[in-house]
Amino acid sequence: MRKLAPGEQEVKEDRLAGSVLVFNFFGGILTRGIALYVDNLCEGMKRSGIDARQFRCPKSLRRMPRPIVNILFVLAEQVLMPIVSIGHQRVIYASNSVSILGTLSKRTAIIVHDFIPNRKRNRSFAARYIRTTQRVHALLGRDVIFVSKSIERIARQAHIFPHSRKFEFPNSFYIFFEKRPRQVSVRQDHVLLCSGWGANKDLAGALRLYVNSGLYRLRPLRVLGLSGRTRIVDEFRGLYPEASKRITVLPSLTDDAVIQEYGSASWVWVHSRSEGYGRSIAEARFCGCSVVASRIAAFREQRDDFTFLYRDLEDFKDAVLHSERTAAAANFRYPEEHDRLEAELHKFLRG
Repeated sequence: MRKLAPGEQEVKEDRLAGSVLVFNFFGGILTRGIALYVDNLCEGMKRSGIDARQFRCPKSLRRMPRPIVNILFVLAEQVLMPIVSIGHQRVIYASNSVSILGTLSKRTAIIVHDFIPNRKRNRSFAARYIRTTQRVHALLGRDVIFVSKSIERIARQAHIFPHSRKFEFPNSFYIFFEKRPRQVSVRQDHVLLCSGWGANKDLAGALRLYVNSGLYRLRPLRVLGLSGRTRIVDEFRGLYPEASKRITVLPSLTDDAVIQEYGSASWVWVHSRSEGYGRSIAEARFCGCSVVASRIAAFREQRDDFTFLYRDLEDFKDAVLHSERTAAAANFRYPEEHDRLEAELHKFLRG
């Protein structure tokens, strides 16, 4: 048997038969979030011997204005997907919503990443669309896939999808592992804050913690995940000029550049009020970083000896202190998610 190269993933000999079509309309348009999740999921399927294919927005339409692309998403999901999926063993809708026509078939499954659109006060078209299609799927008792145990727990407590078979397809990192460094890089003195501009990310709250904890005196801050949306940071600069020059907002970066940011940070900070998962925590730990993160359900699943959680300002100060003390000793975490995913794939196709 050929000896595996360092970091190379073994392909399972117990291979699964069948063809799976995954609706990933924004694949090729977006590089993170659901699009990245599906790319890794399909890679995991292929390594298990599954013929995994994706339905993506055609390249010729990807540069159209986002409102038009969103309309095309609905049309493709509701009308085209049930047609092109004919002949596949299983059909997976990966964006929280599902085709109403498609869900009439028992082959259909939906992936639920979070329940943010399910909040009744969210009255946007996208939220209403997701809630409506999920209700039909739940009524018919079709299969549902959760991306984390915390999301599955919320669904169980709220009696969502009560008659469905339930699976967990955790986030996987096959693509990331091919690019990540094999040894710890030379750390610089800054902290890397992984954030975003959505309300659940609470970027303004994170920046207040940065000032009120006194961390701004100790370490500069680099903010990842804003993709050029700097309004919240600009408003903060006006309120706290003493910390303004200590903050750098990073532009949209390639995967390789993101990995370099993990590798150069003294430690990584992930702040959020609500998440379906904490991909940035896992990626940082795979790069040998220690992590400070807000204490929410999805993040608690990833707690280890080098991941420190906080609820409030005092907790944050303690977490920072622990991270500062252990950052140099942080190791590379094993991707146990891959083992769990491959086990669930067997259940999903053979159950």
